[in-house]
Amino acid sequence: MEAYWKEDIGSLSLNEICRRSGVSKPGLYREFSNEDGLMKAVLIRYQEQVLNPVQQMLNSETSFRETLDSLVSFATSASCHHETPMGCLFIKMRESRTHLGEATRAQVDFLEEQGLAAFRKWVERSKVKGEFSADMSPEFAATYIDAQISYASSQLTRGEDPEIVKKILSVAFSMLG
Repeated sequence: MEAYWKEDIGSLSLNEICRRSGVSKPGLYREFSNEDGLMKAVLIRYQEQVLNPVQQMLNSETSFRETLDSLVSFATSASCHHETPMGCLFIKMRESRTHLGEATRAQVDFLEEQGLAAFRKWVERSKVKGEFSADMSPEFAATYIDAQISYASSQLTRGEDPEIVKKILSVAFSMLG
């Protein structure tokens, strides 16, 4: 997971993954069938470790503003530990679709739909509570939030200063409520 997260997905060979992990290529194929199976498994593990806590954050009963602030903090600093790569592996894979196999692309599509649905439901609940004041549909707001988080992740992956990225994201989200 870390290798795919840190490096260009299209240039990381299966041989290199086997070398780093100390696993034989036949062993990898027995476990995952092929590289597509490995990448899908990596994405599922990432979902369990990183994306599910974001879903829980969006489903909490905290105010829209508190959740938004937590989302900004998560997006700009949750993966800023020295041992963890910058940015978001899911967004990196989504941006590298041409290098993904069919099963991994299907998993990316599923996670993208799941994320947009979570953002939409969060916005809908916040509108009902009067905490979301922007004049936009929940569907558009979900797409807007996703786009801002994706751009922030790309900035972090390129090595931009996390504090600057956090400020940009905060400004982008200031119009929401």
